[in-house]
Amino acid sequence: MIKVSTILTAVLVIASLMVTPSAKGARRWPVDGTIDLSSTFGEIRERHFHGGIDIRTGGKVGTTVLSPVDGYVWRVKMSYYGSGKCLYIMGDDGHIYVFGHLSELAGRIDHAVKAAQVAARRYYLDVYYPSDSIRISKGEFLAYSGQTGATAPHLHFEVRSTDNVPINPLTHGFDLPDNVRPSFQRLGFQVTDDRSLFLSGRRRMFVDVVRQKKAGDFTIDTLLYFNHPFGILVDGHDLIRVGGMRQAIYSLTVYIDGKLFYESQYDSLDFETTDAVLLEYDYLEAVDNRKRVRRLFKSPGNRFAGSRGSDHRHGVFGRGGAEKVGLHQVRIVAEDCSGNSAELSFRFLWCPRENVYELDSLVTRPADTSLFFFTPIAGYERLRIDSVKALRNVQERWGAPSTVHVRHLENGQLKCVAIGRGVDVAVLRLFLFTEGGGLIRDLLFNGIQESQPDRCELFYEVIDDGLLITVKSPNKRGSHSRIELYCGDSLLGIEYPQYFEMNRHLCFIPPRPDYGRIDRIGAAMTRDTTRPVRVFLDSLNIFAVGHESEQEIWLDSSFTLHCDRSNFYEPRFIELRSNWAYLWTTLGLNSAHYRIFPEAFACRKEFTLALRTADLRSREFSSGICWLDKEKNQWVWLDNSLHGDTLKAASLGGGSFAVVFDLAPPEIHHLNIRDGRTYSDPRPLISFLAVDTLSGIDDDQDFLIKLDGKWMIPEYNPNTRRCVTRPLEPLSPGKHHLGIMVYDRAGNLTEQYLNFYVKGADGSKSRK
Repeated sequence: MIKVSTILTAVLVIASLMVTPSAKGARRWPVDGTIDLSSTFGEIRERHFHGGIDIRTGGKVGTTVLSPVDGYVWRVKMSYYGSGKCLYIMGDDGHIYVFGHLSELAGRIDHAVKAAQVAARRYYLDVYYPSDSIRISKGEFLAYSGQTGATAPHLHFEVRSTDNVPINPLTHGFDLPDNVRPSFQRLGFQVTDDRSLFLSGRRRMFVDVVRQKKAGDFTIDTLLYFNHPFGILVDGHDLIRVGGMRQAIYSLTVYIDGKLFYESQYDSLDFETTDAVLLEYDYLEAVDNRKRVRRLFKSPGNRFAGSRGSDHRHGVFGRGGAEKVGLHQVRIVAEDCSGNSAELSFRFLWCPRENVYELDSLVTRPADTSLFFFTPIAGYERLRIDSVKALRNVQERWGAPSTVHVRHLENGQLKCVAIGRGVDVAVLRLFLFTEGGGLIRDLLFNGIQESQPDRCELFYEVIDDGLLITVKSPNKRGSHSRIELYCGDSLLGIEYPQYFEMNRHLCFIPPRPDYGRIDRIGAAMTRDTTRPVRVFLDSLNIFAVGHESEQEIWLDSSFTLHCDRSNFYEPRFIELRSNWAYLWTTLGLNSAHYRIFPEAFACRKEFTLALRTADLRSREFSSGICWLDKEKNQWVWLDNSLHGDTLKAASLGGGSFAVVFDLAPPEIHHLNIRDGRTYSDPRPLISFLAVDTLSGIDDDQDFLIKLDGKWMIPEYNPNTRRCVTRPLEPLSPGKHHLGIMVYDRAGNLTEQYLNFYVKGADGSKSRK
């Protein structure tokens, strides 16, 4: 950070810019005309909340930006990335106003900034100015909008409190006409215990919502049933105007049975907890470009103060253990900053037990008849069960057999009569149908054999919050199954999958400390531990991370991952794999191709990858650890450091990694100044494209532009790849020398040198 007091040239310029403060007045929008937004406060960005609003500028650069208040220039920050060219105004009202992605600053501000850049010989700048050194009046021209640091032209505008906390402009003095209600698209649920799965075999599920006849009312057409703790997710958006761009919803509130259960409001943000955006929004949905899915329950590690539960359950229904059996009514209210609201209402059934009915006894009679007697749990009547069927499972299908009938007895008891040969081996389950169309897949009560032949297939997947193992069996009779987890010859633990269908058993395993490393998984079609496991997956590298203060996990002698519990919001599994490829050098690789699973997960802070290769110091060209962008099918260079024959880089997630050679230096294209040409403009604009195919251009120090031996300010746009600069003072008539040096992050250099001429007032190009 550069202090203005240390830059003599900048101080002299600032001293000449002192003006008399103007009178205070009400705030005004920073642009004239109709205000249209492309995004709003609190939306998800890469590892942080969006701290302001984005004002559309018609897809063009150059909209006039005006000061909302009287005040002074407090700070200017210049970068190729982030907010790009960014201006901060300290208002006389005590608030800070931030303007990002600017293309050009107002003359007197621009002069002060350029003086500081030249003094520091850096384009990058972060300068705090003395109070009232550059006074600004309300409505005064500040800058032109642009797209510096952004992919498309717009104006990023923030309002911050007196203690530099971002606050929502739309609720703090910058109103917009808005008569459009928020809208819901999907409703989601996530189980939060350490074993449950939905019928899909996943830990999350989404259902589409249905718009009601009354404006702003939504529902779902399914009566859901839960018997394990769960949290709610909402996929919705807001509009400022009909046909406008979709934005995040300002406020979401959950009421269950008429009582406040959870609330989330984006009114202010704290820089210390801005990474909570990865937990406020559903990260996996955001990775798949569904960036408005909000979690209406508190995940571990989420310190965002704007979202809170009404009690110790923190938005997780069933966590308290006192929820009553039966029907519950949910109302989710979405509200925008103008008070427009929409409601999503639905009902669900809750039973905090594994099954509603319990098998009391079994009576077998001659002529192949079996009688099963069941008793319901206390409070079952609140589930409003109006019919019960016993369905039979054959492979993946459940159907009603003609030889099995359920009869109702007194006190809610049931008798199931099963007639026919083979009933003793038929897999039967109670299906309960409730008022309102609810379905409860209840007790599995018959046909599960002691064991089956060890013919099965074993699959696994490291998912967001654990390890999901699937056992698929071709057996024609049902049985339970068993999972054994090993590290080397040590048995770490035994798990028992859930029976979903005859040929599909699923087991969810949370990342417990005793599963620190798993290299082998076995399965058997029995729970009997005296029968050995004969079906194995081996050569695995699955690690439970986030439990220890310091941890090193490895795949081989070449690839290591260093982390500790501070890297993760909560413990998780990570799997390492390698893809050995022939002809490394032909593919541009200097190592094997390594993979980390899951490929996407929310990470609190970067962990370190270490990849050992041949002695890199002896190479004529550099190589570095890269991550594979699968969408673009190209390697992305990470920030590398070399330690002997080991490269280290930081990562915030999984995917594919390898050490890749960067053989090519950057390229300079379309330089507008030609060797030997004569120009009439004494302050000619110098413009060129700087293109690099792999490691890329990192920051302003990768450019060195000199004109007649004097350092020039390199203004580069990574999106357009264009670099521009212009002499601060008119050039004298005659010959001038231009030198351009561009480095990439691998240290490759390209250079271009030329001479050009500037005409004098009389048309002469010789120096006087």
